[in-house]
Amino acid sequence: MADTVKVGPWDALDGQARDVNIGSRRQRLKTITISWGWDFENARIIGISFVYVDQEDQPVLVGPWGKIDPQLSQTIEMTQEDQLNCVSGTLDDSAGITSLQLIINQQSYAFGSPAGPAFSAPLPQGDGDVVAFFGRSDDTLKALGVYVLEKNGLPVMIGPWGGSGGAPVNITTPVQLKSVTVYSAQSINGFSFTYVDQNGDSIATDTWGTTTGGKQTFDLNQGEYVDNIFASFDDDNGVNSLRFTTNKKNVHGPYGRLSGTVFSVPLPDKAVVGNHNGAVVGFFGRSGGDGLVALGVYVGLAPNPEP
Repeated sequence: MADTVKVGPWDALDGQARDVNIGSRRQRLKTITISWGWDFENARIIGISFVYVDQEDQPVLVGPWGKIDPQLSQTIEMTQEDQLNCVSGTLDDSAGITSLQLIINQQSYAFGSPAGPAFSAPLPQGDGDVVAFFGRSDDTLKALGVYVLEKNGLPVMIGPWGGSGGAPVNITTPVQLKSVTVYSAQSINGFSFTYVDQNGDSIATDTWGTTTGGKQTFDLNQGEYVDNIFASFDDDNGVNSLRFTTNKKNVHGPYGRLSGTVFSVPLPDKAVVGNHNGAVVGFFGRSGGDGLVALGVYVGLAPNPEP
């Protein structure tokens, strides 16, 4: 039975926490209902409800979180073959979630009006899919995060975010991130890291991009892991900036220059089924002769805390 990992939430920092039953193991989505309302001339997301199928192959109804207006809502029916492999949207501090876009297989569903900072959780086709949600709400939807289904107990791949050029770069299956090195100036010129693989071996990657610009390296101490990434990119330069935050509240960066489209990877405590914390354990992406074009993350189990 496959387990799930929580990614997010992307939020406006208020509203009541919403989640699924922790004892129920989510396996796939059956329906998603999104409702929207109007704030002056702009639409925003006022509610969400969904049905997922649990480990007993039984449907479980969740929500509504916020409100469902029958006149301003849409229900998406999903088959066993359908995969929700991208959730994106926008939010602001007062309205909460202002827009949502869901991509199921290759079909896109858009709701609300884009306003405020953007967020996204793209998943490589065939390497995972969204099977449930969590977040916060009051009379509207204030925050949204996703449950991503693991494949064969392996870390979940999320992303990549960045430009469309360059060549793919990837690693063997990681279990722990040990250090990160960034070369930067006005953008991220080069990126490398050291990780521990499934055999317990420590592996240092080649530099993705170039070794020009300022070089910065940070190491992760015992029991320390990256639980938040904040970054930006554009189609021309690729990844423009990177900032990493750890569970010890250490902040590394920002490296490069914040410009273009922003993306973030926040991981909550108890992100992995069984109440384990989730952690960034490795990276994948695309690189070119001029720098780091795109970056994605592997999310897996956090290392054991210090004794």
